[in-house]
Amino acid sequence: TDSEQLARTVLLSDKARIWAVPSLEIIADDVTCTHGATVSDLSEEELFYLRSRGLDKITSRNMLMYAFVDEIGNCIDEAVQGDTDDEWSLKNRVIKRLQNVVPQGDRAIKGDFQSV
Repeated sequence: TDSEQLARTVLLSDKARIWAVPSLEIIADDVTCTHGATVSDLSEEELFYLRSRGLDKITSRNMLMYAFVDEIGNCIDEAVQGDTDDEWSLKNRVIKRLQNVVPQGDRAIKGDFQSV
């Protein structure tokens, strides 16, 4: 049996903290497992690319955050996601929440990754 686990997280502010601890419980003998975790902010290179194509900073950050969340949302059954025309569908509720949490200004510390 082969298994893998990856915990990807995004920092939403300079004061944000994330505790990602991937763990696997292996009961069988003949198993190959891998696991990992990443913690990062949105990539400055990706933001630069979108901004060089004419998008403003806020739109660029929103696009990257929506793409991050959409990757997770695609793993959820369509019956749970709901109809995209419904304002209370899961996708539309997530988009509304993201509009409140996506960073608006520049980061205090520059660079792709921050750790303590």
